[in-house]
Amino acid sequence: MSSNRLERHYPQLAAALPYLVLGEWPTPLQELPELAARLRLGRLAVKRDDLSSPLYGGNKIRKLEYLLPDALAGGCDAVVTYGSVGSNHALATSVFATRLGLLPHAVLVDQPPSPVVAQKLRYLLKTGAVVHAAGSFNQTRQIFERIRDSHPGGAARVCDIPWGGSSWRGAVGFVAGAFELAQQVRDAGDPPPDFLYVSGGTLGTVIGLALGLRAAGLATRIVAPRAVPSGAASAAHAAEQLQEANREIHARDPAFPLLDEPLTNIELRPEFYGSGYAEATPGALEAIELMREQGVKLESTYTGKAFAGLMADARSGRLEGKRVLFWNTYSSAPYPADLDTVDLAGLPAAFLHYLGKR
Repeated sequence: MSSNRLERHYPQLAAALPYLVLGEWPTPLQELPELAARLRLGRLAVKRDDLSSPLYGGNKIRKLEYLLPDALAGGCDAVVTYGSVGSNHALATSVFATRLGLLPHAVLVDQPPSPVVAQKLRYLLKTGAVVHAAGSFNQTRQIFERIRDSHPGGAARVCDIPWGGSSWRGAVGFVAGAFELAQQVRDAGDPPPDFLYVSGGTLGTVIGLALGLRAAGLATRIVAPRAVPSGAASAAHAAEQLQEANREIHARDPAFPLLDEPLTNIELRPEFYGSGYAEATPGALEAIELMREQGVKLESTYTGKAFAGLMADARSGRLEGKRVLFWNTYSSAPYPADLDTVDLAGLPAAFLHYLGKR
């Protein structure tokens, strides 16, 4: 069922937004009855967005299905996006942009090194992305302006895709995702989850799910353990993003309701973040191992911390007997086998140390 999942519910919205199918939908709902019993949950399921594409999965695909077609519709031939050196978003954007004939630029800032980060850098280069090193968050905008102003096709042909793909247009992908979940729950004859745990990054995923769940009539509460510095995942920022997305969607299809109390079904949780971005916590490492035993791949920056939040709430008794869903936003697609042979000539000197080079 790889089609525009919004068309049935909001045809005017679907008609107004450029859209391309990039993923394989719906992603599975995997029940984990043994783990549910261990954690004293009434039910535990995983929404397997890690399986959203054999090319590169995870949550970014839902956003890119709206962001990249918008770039093409605007006559762009290049996209610029941002992230840390090990950014899943930058990599996913590059994987799919190149397949659509768009030149991807990845403007990246430092993060703690690891073998996974090194492989992501190699994969990014393999896609053909132009990689730029930024010394700070503020410098990323200066680099974008330089890319835009020097683009051979002209500045108008460069599309600016925000951090994490988190814009109102990107959030529409997760409005559709919420309706996908609602349909799966109905088809199974099950009641909806009481709680949905998902990583709190740049919050586009959280915002889209919050809007979509309310529009679909599901009373599920979203719990989003924070995985990024506090400013990017604050309640004020979340409310502003949700209200903007709600206005933009409603403007294109008045059948989509304008909602009050923007954070009524969102719970932002800072206590699982740890000492810094991409710094593993004991809870995240435990979560990774626990889910590995279930055949589900997590990582320590986002999904591990999100599931650590679920485990902590379960152990506190808050989730006893409750129906709980974990939305896996990571990619479990295998990396290309030849990454060790990738030409490193395009890698900025500032990033060579991630690969053990000088």
